[in-house]
Amino acid sequence: MVAQLVEQCPFKALVQGSSPCQPTTFEKMAWTYILRGDSGRHYIGSTTNLKRRLKAHRHGQTRSTKRLGGNLEIVAAVELAALGEARALEREMKRKKNPRLALALLQSRLR
Repeated sequence: MVAQLVEQCPFKALVQGSSPCQPTTFEKMAWTYILRGDSGRHYIGSTTNLKRRLKAHRHGQTRSTKRLGGNLEIVAAVELAALGEARALEREMKRKKNPRLALALLQSRLR
């Protein structure tokens, strides 16, 4: 099997993990969060960069949060190991259809 790999890939990696034949994948940490605006409405989302995403929400660059009104605040946020895990939690929270139930689910992940 090693001989086959060498034949298929004439390149030698200069740095461990940099070989095009054996690419290294890195999982980014991700966030799932709940925002609340002046209107009292909530938004549930997930991202790999919470600071950047919150800035986008506050500057009106996200159509779905314009309905919340100004002065967005983070109600709760939890950091997870991978974006897939954060997206799954986001979907589960949105299925609750109730911000209090979604918040309880998010808080249960903090424990």
